[in-house]
Amino acid sequence: MFVPILRYTRSYLRPSSSFTHISHQPPFSPMLRNMPVTASSWIPHCYPPTRRSDHIDVYQSETHGEVKVPDPYAWLEKGGEERERWLASQEALARNFLDSHPDRASLEEEIRASSDYEKFGSPSLRDDGRWYWSYNSGLQPQSVYYRSKDSELPDAVAGPGGDVFFDPNVLSSDGSVSLSTASYSRDGRWFAYALSRSGSDFTNIYIRSTEHPLIDARDDLRLSDELRFVKFSSIAWTHDNKGFFYQRFPDGPDRSTNGPTDSDKVGVEVGGDKDAQIFYHRVGTNQSEDILVIKNSDQPEWLWGTAITEVDGRWLELYISRDTSRKNMLWLADLENEEIGPNFNWIKLIDNFEAEYSVIGNDGTKFYLHTNVEAPQYKVITVDIEAFRVASRLGPVHIKDFSEDLIPEDKGAQLDSVLVVGYDRLVTVYKRNVNDELYIHNLKSGRQLKRLAPDHVGALAAYGRRNQQFFFVSLTGFDTPGIIARYDFSESGGGKADGIWKVWRETNVAGLAGRGGILAEQVWYQSKDGTKIPMFVVRHKDTPLDGRAPAIQYGYGGFSISIGPFFSPSILTAMHAYGFVLAVPNIRGGGEFGEDWHLAGTRERKVRRFSVWDNWQSKTSHLKENCFDDFIAASEWLIENKYAARGKIAINGGSNGGLLVSACVNRAPEGLHGAAVAEVGVHDLLRFADFTIGHAWTSDYGDPHDPHDFDFIYPISPVHNVPTNKILPPTLLLTADHDDRVVPMHSFKLAATLQYVAGGNPHPLLLRLEMKAGHGAGKSTDVKIKEAADKWSFVAQTLGLKWRTGAASNLYV
Repeated sequence: MFVPILRYTRSYLRPSSSFTHISHQPPFSPMLRNMPVTASSWIPHCYPPTRRSDHIDVYQSETHGEVKVPDPYAWLEKGGEERERWLASQEALARNFLDSHPDRASLEEEIRASSDYEKFGSPSLRDDGRWYWSYNSGLQPQSVYYRSKDSELPDAVAGPGGDVFFDPNVLSSDGSVSLSTASYSRDGRWFAYALSRSGSDFTNIYIRSTEHPLIDARDDLRLSDELRFVKFSSIAWTHDNKGFFYQRFPDGPDRSTNGPTDSDKVGVEVGGDKDAQIFYHRVGTNQSEDILVIKNSDQPEWLWGTAITEVDGRWLELYISRDTSRKNMLWLADLENEEIGPNFNWIKLIDNFEAEYSVIGNDGTKFYLHTNVEAPQYKVITVDIEAFRVASRLGPVHIKDFSEDLIPEDKGAQLDSVLVVGYDRLVTVYKRNVNDELYIHNLKSGRQLKRLAPDHVGALAAYGRRNQQFFFVSLTGFDTPGIIARYDFSESGGGKADGIWKVWRETNVAGLAGRGGILAEQVWYQSKDGTKIPMFVVRHKDTPLDGRAPAIQYGYGGFSISIGPFFSPSILTAMHAYGFVLAVPNIRGGGEFGEDWHLAGTRERKVRRFSVWDNWQSKTSHLKENCFDDFIAASEWLIENKYAARGKIAINGGSNGGLLVSACVNRAPEGLHGAAVAEVGVHDLLRFADFTIGHAWTSDYGDPHDPHDFDFIYPISPVHNVPTNKILPPTLLLTADHDDRVVPMHSFKLAATLQYVAGGNPHPLLLRLEMKAGHGAGKSTDVKIKEAADKWSFVAQTLGLKWRTGAASNLYV
């Protein structure tokens, strides 16, 4: 993320003071393995010894030509006995420190109690005439799928309210097997589902009859179909119920052993995810018989997504992406008049990467699309694909010549999602100032008819189908764990909005009972360049604004992902235990205000130029980076406005948010932050594109192999810019051994670099590795609880906080 002409010098080619010989660092003492290590007794230089190689990578710079970059920890990118020994030593050191906190066990117990509440998913009426929904009684490793006995949806009663249909917990003893995605055939006879092992993005797809629930693994009546090497895939059933489309990757030499018989290898591969293909699978056949639909050997990094038009089932929608930007191509195939296979006569409705398009629904050849073309806040358009197809036979055409706006762009709010329900209504969710608003529109005219749940402050999501006269809405917020409401239209047609709103389930958190009084507010602060940034601030009502409180500051700021109000029992528990204030700044790079807000935090648009730099070090110190500056400015605002104390703000983020945290560890003024917790972060910005799906992130980060991009990436890559001249806050890096999204080498290399460059730092710089876990999805409840206890006890220990035992004056010390 992140080029005036630089005068050529060799200073940036030489190893800096951060790359001195390993012998200058005292070796890790075996005595420390069993010696309690606490925040107050932290001994600098107690880190395990880490071999430094003379490995050098060569890059091309637009301003410098060839640049040689030392990579002394390149060996940590690959497995092997040496890395295993190093990881064991790192884990022992981190575990020793984390377990030394006297509150650690109590905090885990409290988080477990707070997490022990019923969790429901929105119900769905399938074509077999029964309702299906997910349910977790509280602490079950994975949520279980239930269904009704008949066509009547059970009333809101205690417990799941139905019969078990699919229980993933019977597939593993530790909850490490999870349901990644699933889809029912049109007639409700078949249930196709993808299972992930140990959190890997790779899944296997299986099929079972809906007449045979999965209740006991010893009595698994699924079909013999097993589809392997599946990743980032939907399951799109054809309406004849004979099969479905899915995406898979080639079974190359590194993947030939993957599968249930060698499950430990799934998720630990680091090779690039390339050459994705779409296949069609017929129920009851072997994967080797699947029909290839499309691949593109000339574009190995392209990814494919499929869907079938909901009502008529006639059209196959093919979505083509080359990266994570909000841009895709959209092709259509006529399943009614063509044979499934590689010779589809595609209607290339969108054949470039100029904008994002997704099909909402269709009436014959009239399609409704959700798009950001010439509308960064999104709009809904209609397109006559038959007219488009006829014209395209005569020469090049553009969709805008065949489209009309149905719901124009609202400059003041982002059209986040659109759903066709009740035959001729649209349900829309707008995001206005990071708060969701729910509306009903007339499908034919696009006219807005009614707003629902106007008093709700938080996040909303709508679920429904076009041929049903109802839809469901889930509502969440910082103090709202979950409300599921149902809206029934009064009339079966006519495009009217009249109906009945009824709460189906409202979740209460027994573990937090009696601890109410959570206050949430939205404030606006100014970043360095004058841009106004919104931020949610959440605190207990008894926390005074006197500038003494500790704070947890959470951020993301990338990939057009919005961070709205969310419910976290672990954070609420930490707030009650230690008096934390929670701050969530909506920094640039996210999607809170549409595509312009996102783009303002990507690539070189993150950078403002101040001067001509003589070398990489001065370049680093003068960079102006929107995302990071926004996040640092949020901390300064909290202090200036007495929401938090300087030096008692713990910054936290995961994935791209992990990059945010590690970059701010390097860049923030000394003493501003009291702790940092970076989870599964992208820390090596020169190497990310070479692993798994990392090549798709170049739309946000830039391509380090492109000379122009290299010049703004290298100066902010966390691994390459650990400062040597300031005290760093206590830092905990979290990663997982089966993370094949952001591979764990990022955290390994940053931990090694921090411990070497800042080995004399007075605060701990630790690495925590979770086993049999991935990037986050699919983690069992127990794993998430223990991880949360480690995170917040690390923060409490390093900030010197004491457990809250009484009145508001004892919220913090």
